[in-house]
Amino acid sequence: MAMTVQLPPRTIFLQIVRRFFLILCGTYFLLLALGAVPFVQKQLVYAHNFKFPFFCQYGLPERYDLAPFKTHNVRIHTSDNETLGAWFTLADPFYVSHKADLFTPTSSSEELIRSALRAHPTILFLHGMGATRAYRTRVQHYQTFASRLQANVLAPDYRGFGDSTGTPSEAGLTLDARAAWDWLRERGALPENILIVGNSLGTGVAVQFASSLESEGEDGDKWSGGGKAEWGGETRREQPRGVVLLAAFSNIETLLDTFYVLKIVPLLVPLRPFPYISGFLKRFLIHRFDSLAKVVELRVPLLIVHAEDDWDIPYSHSQTLFDAFLEQHLPPLPEMTATIMGASDEVAEHVAKLSQERAVLRRELVTASEIERVGRMEVFSKDRPDRKVVFIQTRWGGHDTVGLIEGVQDYIAEMFNMGYVA
Repeated sequence: MAMTVQLPPRTIFLQIVRRFFLILCGTYFLLLALGAVPFVQKQLVYAHNFKFPFFCQYGLPERYDLAPFKTHNVRIHTSDNETLGAWFTLADPFYVSHKADLFTPTSSSEELIRSALRAHPTILFLHGMGATRAYRTRVQHYQTFASRLQANVLAPDYRGFGDSTGTPSEAGLTLDARAAWDWLRERGALPENILIVGNSLGTGVAVQFASSLESEGEDGDKWSGGGKAEWGGETRREQPRGVVLLAAFSNIETLLDTFYVLKIVPLLVPLRPFPYISGFLKRFLIHRFDSLAKVVELRVPLLIVHAEDDWDIPYSHSQTLFDAFLEQHLPPLPEMTATIMGASDEVAEHVAKLSQERAVLRRELVTASEIERVGRMEVFSKDRPDRKVVFIQTRWGGHDTVGLIEGVQDYIAEMFNMGYVA
């Protein structure tokens, strides 16, 4: 009769734990490998197939708490033959003064939109990943911008989002922003009356598009195909009123180091002790949205806002974008490689001295202040008199809703001469 060996409970427990961690590690690396597959990577970056709210009635914005006839469902055509669904929300003062025309139409909605664009500034709102233009927090932004900032709002769904055709890509989303801009311009909106506002993923789109306006302004010949406008033989650069970045990231590559899937599962955080592995995996990254490389090209006023309690994107990303404007005015630091970290006392002393010089110069370049009960603010405007760069770090506000803080809205109104301060 065969004898069965009874293992001690401690040994059985250790075997179970070991198997659990082997399965966990195997699943983790399998997910990382799947992330290198283009189709899967696209779903992770854009989440465009998560069309929330589901079964949306885009032709009935009132279903999503917007006032009757205040928001118009429009279609926008891109230069590469995609069609975008978008909502155009009228500024509150215009809506109130034209209610009779809206409820018992005496003129077409197209004519009313043109009139609204002439009468009030317009916000081109570029939303974040996933969901649609009918998502509750996005609707709250339209309502807030229309009332507190007294601005029209154009909110397109990128290609592949909502009821828009196509599939998203970095270049494609930039074309979508361009198409939305052209839609406004074709209806009479002046560039200086358009404020570009991006949230989360939309900040990457906003920076890419705004910088493309700058580069097109160097080479373009007409506003519909470039960044210049021709008016009676006079050529001038196409520049928006400004750019606002809400909960921005410096680039996708850096974001991966701190990103948590569903705010729970760390993506590359476990690989921090192994930078060569994470560096290898990043080689397969297709969608980069490198705002850090482009943001300093902007020549228009820029406001960057980020909350300390943002659990999706750390506020250090926005601080990095702000600091990029200072770098050309500061003595460069050597890269903190392993060689420098283990270098002689003389090299370490040199690096410490440079760091001290940079800190002193930074205090001279930046005007820092506290916004009572909101957060802190840094302002830089010494390199170009026509471009002010502002970073507001709020104490709260989360990720999707930092733009709904009234203190932030007040500063947008003040900085861009909108709403009650206009």
